[in-house]
Amino acid sequence: MKKRKVWLLLLIVGLISAASGQVSQTKASEFTKNSAVNLVRDAFHTQVSLGEQPQSKKQIETKLSKYFTEGLTTSFMSENLYEVDGGYITFGSDFASHYIPFFQYDESTRAEYIDGKWYVYEERTNQEEGPYSTNSDIEAVVLSEEEGAWKVSSITYDLPEGVQSR
Repeated sequence: MKKRKVWLLLLIVGLISAASGQVSQTKASEFTKNSAVNLVRDAFHTQVSLGEQPQSKKQIETKLSKYFTEGLTTSFMSENLYEVDGGYITFGSDFASHYIPFFQYDESTRAEYIDGKWYVYEERTNQEEGPYSTNSDIEAVVLSEEEGAWKVSSITYDLPEGVQSR
């Protein structure tokens, strides 16, 4: 009798595990252009929020690791965190490394999936507003899957051939 209960329990646990695995596969396949753009926007807002008040390194790492790969989280923290009274903070800069670009998040923001990665990008035209001007170029955020979740893996000015022509 005890053996049957153990086998029944194992069967139930196995079925539940299989069902939740199927749900995660469905969610991964439902990642869309809108999902990619929203992830980049949320990652940007998370980075900006790090300049609001001092926090512990662990708190910052926890916030960043939700949106950024482990490697990019580590690089961002080592290059942009400053120790102040009460913890660590980031300071704003137009040229700080590993920051999501200032996208418009409108029809000019494009997202393309190619070779297993998402590229969220905008083409910049000659802009002369603000404290600096920019030339025409591309600013892109690359999303990669890490441990089953899409995360920002790099920021680049180069796109794979064929992405822009789509």
